[in-house]
Amino acid sequence: MNGVLWAITAGIGFGVFQAFHRRANQLIDAFVATFILCCVAVVVIGGGTALTHDLSVLGRTPVWAFGAFALGGLFQFLGGWTFLTLSQQRDGAARTGIAIAATPLIGSVAAAVFLKEPLPPITIFGVLLVVAGVALLADPNRLSGSRLAAVPWYGLGSAFCWGVAPLFVRWGLRGLDVPLMGVTVALAGAAVVYGVILSVGFAGRRLRVPRPAVRWIAISSLLVAGSIAAQWQAWDLIEITVAITLMQLATPVVVLVAPLVVGSELERLTPMIFAGMAAVIAGSMLVVWTGQA
Repeated sequence: MNGVLWAITAGIGFGVFQAFHRRANQLIDAFVATFILCCVAVVVIGGGTALTHDLSVLGRTPVWAFGAFALGGLFQFLGGWTFLTLSQQRDGAARTGIAIAATPLIGSVAAAVFLKEPLPPITIFGVLLVVAGVALLADPNRLSGSRLAAVPWYGLGSAFCWGVAPLFVRWGLRGLDVPLMGVTVALAGAAVVYGVILSVGFAGRRLRVPRPAVRWIAISSLLVAGSIAAQWQAWDLIEITVAITLMQLATPVVVLVAPLVVGSELERLTPMIFAGMAAVIAGSMLVVWTGQA
């Protein structure tokens, strides 16, 4: 399975995950929901890695590789997922999904600067086409005198974190070229940090997960675990710009699936939403074509 197919798989998986995750975090605190995702994902991916790989290579892995994976995990999971959850609660899954379309712009520029990946003009155009959907996101119900208040800032925070994270992943893979082991290290590090944060922030309070939320959290956790595994495989095999942009196929998936799963007023589809979705698809196809040319 080549990198493009891994990226497509990750994009579709993340789109479905975001819809189910939105359903779960309607019923539970955003930080608790994200912590549970990290814990379940590290168990699922770590267990699968232990069954399918020779773990002895970990003893020969340089310390700096573990550090790179851990930093990547802090950006991708601690930062990116927290912003994702907060954005879904504030702006809805569909609007958040399109805000995250800014990820390719950040990731492609970062990869060009720090990893010296090529960034031809036609690729830049495709990336900007993907990002153009962000301009259509301002919610008129939130304008309140300032258009800045209508921007889905939490979603853009996720985009920044997810655009930077692949840099650390690619560096870590130079010392441990086994993506599943790398993502296990990253998830474990993020889960530990998150656990410390929650223990301080929720000191003296009982962390409760409502019974109706358990099913949705379980489904979203399994979906995200598989999507993460596919995502890191793609980052290892193809250029970051191509991988990240193609993963924005999550946008049309979440736009179409979220209203069915959530049924919330926040998930109402509008012409602006569909225009942004069309820009994401067109830009993704253009970037993939130039990346494979």
